[in-house]
Amino acid sequence: MKFTFKNLGIFDKETTIELGDLTIICGDNNTGKTYASYAIFGFLDTWSKNISFDIPEDELKKLYNDGSIQLDLNDFAQTIDETLIDLSKDYIKYLPTMFSSHEDFFNTTQFKAFYSPNNYKDNSFKSSVKTANSKDILLFDKQENSSILYISLLIDDENISPPSFSRAGYFIGLNIGRALLGNYFSNPFILSSERAGIYLFHRELDINKNILVERLQNSDKKFEATDYFDMFEEATSRYAKPIQNGIDFVRDIIDVHSKKKSQLIKEHPEFVKMMQEIIGGEYKVESNQILFVFRKGRRKERVPVYMASSAVKSMLELYFYIISMAKKGDILMIDEPELNLHPANQRKLARLFARLVKVGIKVFITTHSDYLIKELNNLIMLSDKFEYKDEVLKKLKYSAEDNLPPSYIKAYIAENKTLTLAPITKYGIEVKSFDKEISDINCAFTEITLAKGI
Repeated sequence: MKFTFKNLGIFDKETTIELGDLTIICGDNNTGKTYASYAIFGFLDTWSKNISFDIPEDELKKLYNDGSIQLDLNDFAQTIDETLIDLSKDYIKYLPTMFSSHEDFFNTTQFKAFYSPNNYKDNSFKSSVKTANSKDILLFDKQENSSILYISLLIDDENISPPSFSRAGYFIGLNIGRALLGNYFSNPFILSSERAGIYLFHRELDINKNILVERLQNSDKKFEATDYFDMFEEATSRYAKPIQNGIDFVRDIIDVHSKKKSQLIKEHPEFVKMMQEIIGGEYKVESNQILFVFRKGRRKERVPVYMASSAVKSMLELYFYIISMAKKGDILMIDEPELNLHPANQRKLARLFARLVKVGIKVFITTHSDYLIKELNNLIMLSDKFEYKDEVLKKLKYSAEDNLPPSYIKAYIAENKTLTLAPITKYGIEVKSFDKEISDINCAFTEITLAKGI
């Protein structure tokens, strides 16, 4: 996946970023890291709801006459580049909503998503469009190693009217896009840097929502449309979309996410233990609340999450994503994954990321953490074969799975109002700004100790 943008926040130069299995953006504060990650997330989160391909009218007529048609995706693949140009232009109009900003803020922004030929023929695809009563009305099916998309119109109930030509064409166009690009554009899940506070302030938002509902129910006035908008504006706080998603996710943990097991955990249950080692315990849902459970001596202690440490709060969303939602083909995006974590746990998090990308889940992070980068560099060096490697792994308490080939990684430095590709050598990722600060602080320590005669 590759994107270019210009005049996006601080990025006033044309900037290109190509995502790897593990994508890393480092840089000083206020260099645009969050702008880049939010913009990419927004596109990945919305493209499948807005992509459009034109369907020949004679094919639509055949569908209504015969009940089914077959479309060759190769015919539509030829126009993907043009389709993505149009989709990218439309996405720019969505950026103010994405960032919860003034409409004029992105007036000069340029954004473009690029397409590289992918293996859409190799993958199967199944989808459906349902009526308001949850009955299938359009079915889509593509077999593995085929470019043919089978489309069926199901009207077996005289009380159900078939969709109009335009609506049917719209749904078919959407599903053609998903069949072509669903395995190219990863399904995103994002954790914002505000995640540590979300568990606390989402309750206040729920109170605001309940107040609004109560006001509507108890009102005897016939409101005009503008009055409704005024009430929503008054009772609802405005947040960027990644923060809104985090609030919704946390709100659903008790009733939804705590009751599911992810594809990742079904296939790789060892990730449960990895998460528990990072947070120092586990989360449990009991008595309609989320508890943090940890060992204190021989006993297990339970405390409500709101009474636990900031690290426990900041890891809540990641834990339940891994446990209940994570699946191959996702992209996990985290703004400052090191947030509130001890250096030892930052190192464990680096190993978690390496394991995730090797089982098919892409990871995208922005970070200030030298510990995280240094541990990733250790894993890069461990990806090579060398004499006495087994002895080194044992001595340093790494496992044979703790390695990360450099081919998996795309690393960037946010600087000079653009993104610069960071070199990856045999020693790992070079982040000169980190190295300079470490050198400066070591030099300062040496100068001070010498001056004091220590």
